Parts: sequence; structure tokens; C-alpha cells
Amino acid sequence: MSSDGKIGQVGGVSRTAPVRKIADSTLAAGATQLRTAAPDALAGASLIRIASDLASMPPPVDSARVASLRTAINQGSYRVDAATIALAMLNYAQGRTE
Repeated sequence: MSSDGKIGQVGGVSRTAPVRKIADSTLAAGATQLRTAAPDALAGASLIRIASDLASMPPPVDSARVASLRTAINQGSYRVDAATIALAMLNYAQGRTE
């Protein structure tokens, strides 16, 4: 087991204890099941962390666009094209993205 120290860190994770062999075959089979389940659990935990990070972020906002719309509304120059909005609503309701 002296060669265990040669591996070093893998993916930013280092070992906390040296690897030990399992003599009992039933324990070895159980350990194999744990080793195969662990990557799935780690991937799931990683996805949950990413989803949590994304959920905690504020939505992207185009500040320049918001400012220009506010200015247009305040000056009374913002015009709504009802036909375009109605067409977009109908397309959305019908599942089209035109």
C-alpha cells in the first residue's frame, strides 16, 4: 500500500486514509455496490448544487433596455402594437414560436 501516495489528488479530492483490501467476498460485493452507487449520488448532489446556485441568482436583466423603456413611457412616446402582441399570444397558445 505504499504506492497509494503516488496517486495524489483526483478531481480536487484527496484520500483521507490509505486504501485497504477487503478479505471477505460478501463485503467486497457490498463495497462494489457502494462504489457504483457513489458516482450517481455525487452527480445528483452536483446537479442539486448547480440548480440551487442558479435559483439563487437574480434573473438576467438588460438594464439599458429597461432604462430606455422607462424613458419612453415617462415621455409618452412608448407605443403598443396590439396586433403584434395578439399574434404573439395566439402563437404561444398554439405552441408555435414564430
